[in-house]
Amino acid sequence: VVLTSGGGALSMLNTLSEVLLEPTVPSLFTFKIKDESFTSLMGTVVDNATLSFSGTKFRSRGTLLITDWGVSGPATLKLSSYAAYYLKDSAYKATLLINYLSLSETEIRALISETCEHNAQRMMANAPLPGLTSRMWGFLMSRAGLRSDIRWAELGSKGLNRLVNTLIADPYQVDGRCQFKDEFVTAGGVSATEVNPNTLESKHFPGLYFAGEVLDIDAITGGFNLQAAWSTAFTVARAVGR
Repeated sequence: VVLTSGGGALSMLNTLSEVLLEPTVPSLFTFKIKDESFTSLMGTVVDNATLSFSGTKFRSRGTLLITDWGVSGPATLKLSSYAAYYLKDSAYKATLLINYLSLSETEIRALISETCEHNAQRMMANAPLPGLTSRMWGFLMSRAGLRSDIRWAELGSKGLNRLVNTLIADPYQVDGRCQFKDEFVTAGGVSATEVNPNTLESKHFPGLYFAGEVLDIDAITGGFNLQAAWSTAFTVARAVGR
């Protein structure tokens, strides 16, 4: 017997006390953010953002896509995978922090100083920091409480500090996960300790094999989950055929 998917298979396995099942939770999903000023930027891409949740060690880096419901893109999907159980336990409500350039405070200050030096008399709105679109830059200036007509040379210490804080840790409240039909992947399932790693046969029930989604295997985006499904299916097929 080969079990390959969640749902009914996991319900059946719940009746077998000998099989250790890790709790199943959604993984690889996008976040809802109820902030109209932010979601008005829908379609804007930030190429190299770092996302994290306040008060946790969960973080991811990559492309961020702002949508009409919140955030999507590889950085968001990776963070949802890393923090799948944390988000489930917090009812999918958390404080998301965005570092728009994936730079430290020291690096951001150095970049701002260099940009200011080369653009002292230019309007800040017309000379964005490298790596940010004009639209995104204008929004971040507003978030930092800076006038749209301010020149780089006029940026004082208080405005600088607000801008730095906005660039490295801009906070937004996540208010749920987005579901189009189903999530891409489910975390949890049959623990890897329950199977023979060479055949994926149950250690407690000879002749019972596990492959694919029913196993506690999940990964970030990039084809890794598909590869896990194919590889575990191949392993089981080879074992059964012997």
